[in-house]
Amino acid sequence: MIFKKDIKIEKYMVIVSLIFMGYIGIMISTLIAGQYEHQNELDPLADMLLLTLIPMLGFYYSKKSFKYLTEDSYTQMLIYFRTLPISPQVIMCYRYIQMFIALTMNSVIVFSIIYGVNYQLRSEMSIGAYICFALTWIGYALVFTGIYIHLEFTSSGRKYFWLSMVIMGMTFIVGIIIWLLDGNLLLYTVRMSQEWGILSPIMWGALVVGVISLALLGKLTLRRLQHRDLL
Repeated sequence: MIFKKDIKIEKYMVIVSLIFMGYIGIMISTLIAGQYEHQNELDPLADMLLLTLIPMLGFYYSKKSFKYLTEDSYTQMLIYFRTLPISPQVIMCYRYIQMFIALTMNSVIVFSIIYGVNYQLRSEMSIGAYICFALTWIGYALVFTGIYIHLEFTSSGRKYFWLSMVIMGMTFIVGIIIWLLDGNLLLYTVRMSQEWGILSPIMWGALVVGVISLALLGKLTLRRLQHRDLL
C-alpha cells in the first residue's frame, strides 16, 4: 500500500526516471561501440562509467531523492513512518519492493537500448549471451543498491551525500587501477558471456554475491533502523 501510494504521488517523476535511464542506455552503448572500435587502446572511461552508473538501476527519481541534502527527506520519511502503526520490517519490505520494481524496469530499458543501438554487440553476441552479460552487471548493481539503501536509512542527508561521493570516487579509482593493469571489465564480461553463456562463472558469482550482500545488508539496516535516533 505504501509503495502504491508512492507511485501515484511520484508518477511524473517515475516517467522522468525512465527517460533518464534511456539516456544512460544510449550513453553506455556509445562507450561500448567506441571500446569495440579501439580494442587495442583500452579506455578506462567505459569501465568507470559502468561501475558508477549501473548501481543507479535500483532507484527511480522522487521528490525525496532531490531534497535529501537540503531537507534530509529520507530521515523525515522515517519519522513519518514511525507515527504509523507499522513495524520496521514493513518499512524495509516497502523499500525492497521499491528497489526490485525499479531494478526490473530500469534494467529492461537500459540493456534493451544497449543491445538495440549497438550493432557490434548484436553481431558478436547472441541474445542468450547478452542476457548473461546483463545479469552479470545486475548482480553488481544489487551489491551497491544494498549499500545505498543502508546509507539512506541509517544516515543523515549530508552524511549520505558525502558517503555516496566516496563510493563513486572509489569506483573511479578501481576503473583506473584496472586500466593501469591492462584490464577492461567491459570486454572481460562480454567475452565471458560469449564463451560460457548461461554457465558463466562471473555471472553466477555476481548474482550470488549480490543476493547475499543484499540479504546481509538488509538485516544490518533493519537492526540499525530499529535503534536509530531520528531526532
